[in-house]
Amino acid sequence: MIKGVGLDAVKVSRIEEATRRWGERFLRRVFTEGELLVAGRRGERLASRFAAKEAFLKALGKGIFSGISLKEIEVVSLPSGAPTLRLHGRAKEATEGMKGIHLSLSHEGGYSFAMVILEG
Repeated sequence: MIKGVGLDAVKVSRIEEATRRWGERFLRRVFTEGELLVAGRRGERLASRFAAKEAFLKALGKGIFSGISLKEIEVVSLPSGAPTLRLHGRAKEATEGMKGIHLSLSHEGGYSFAMVILEG
């Protein structure tokens, strides 16, 4: 049974501008060490991870200021290369009892898109 669906689109230039303007302060506040190692400063990769975090919160029915830190939502890759979420802290607690979390990422025309489905 589907418990929640979240969809988000992020303009890549918005993340690139935040990175230029705020630098490490922005990056360290939003992304985990692992995400930064994989994404580096590539705008498209950072934007897709940001979109995934927001899509996850939407699937939970929560906003970005819900008390769950964006760093508690980590985008990682499976051995197949497919993206998935690794949750920590309050994000993990919020999904207790869920049977699955599905993540899809895409990029097109200067935007990154993410869809999250929570299965219960």
